[in-house]
Amino acid sequence: MVFSGTVVNDKLKDVSYTEEGMNDGIKEKELLEHFATPEYQVLLVTEKSQTGFNQPLLHTMFIDKRLAGIQAVQTLSRLNRTHPLKEDTFILDFVKENREEVQKAFKTYYDGAELGEDVDPARMYEIKADIDASGIHLSEEVDRFASIYFKPRRKQSHADHQAMNATLDPAVSRFEVFQNEDSDAAELWRGKVAAFRNLYAFLSQVIPYQDSDLEKLYTYLRHLASKLPKRQSGPTYDFDDEVRLDYYRLQKISEGSISLADQERRRLDGPTEVGTGIVREE
Repeated sequence: MVFSGTVVNDKLKDVSYTEEGMNDGIKEKELLEHFATPEYQVLLVTEKSQTGFNQPLLHTMFIDKRLAGIQAVQTLSRLNRTHPLKEDTFILDFVKENREEVQKAFKTYYDGAELGEDVDPARMYEIKADIDASGIHLSEEVDRFASIYFKPRRKQSHADHQAMNATLDPAVSRFEVFQNEDSDAAELWRGKVAAFRNLYAFLSQVIPYQDSDLEKLYTYLRHLASKLPKRQSGPTYDFDDEVRLDYYRLQKISEGSISLADQERRRLDGPTEVGTGIVREE
């Protein structure tokens, strides 16, 4: 099982789950090795391992959420690694992806991507300045987190995961206070964090940044974002006692291929907008 941060059980007090704890102590960097053994052949993934997970044995993917754009490319491309014992791949899609959207997403990177005019590296530094000025996180906390996260593998210990979470907790507490005082401003800050992560992840693929502080902040914010209190975006619903699954069936809808040849070349535009993600209209 692969996920970020700590998941708290809302119904059981003092019960929480971490990736390493649910994987019997297996660390994230060791997953590839264990995945190649007969004991571990299925991986449950939540918003993670869309990049960097290069396991040639990966053959089958089950999808239970909508994929589009770069997320579709990164996720589906996990199956592309070749292996002498693998002759094909298989995707079982429970969401019924839009074929045109998948084709559009892959076409962007298929035949010579061109950077669009809206990709502005200076915007990333502007957003970073706003994030730093808020006081939610401190530079020494970022450095402390990075010193643990980037330790050589042979020097890592089981206490490191706990230490990284403890380093994130002060920023989480400050955000909670900020959220209680001004929820709209807190959500805007959360949006800026997401914008910085998206811009850095995008630009670092085409610009060879030599600034280690950017990489440390990106890694820190990526883990901090998963620990922040949930967005207050309206009423929630509990269907536990209202909905029951009596039966299901599998039905083949269609079969075919998606061609990427002889299509118009598209520009590769980066993320630019910063918002709160709160839906204002019913």
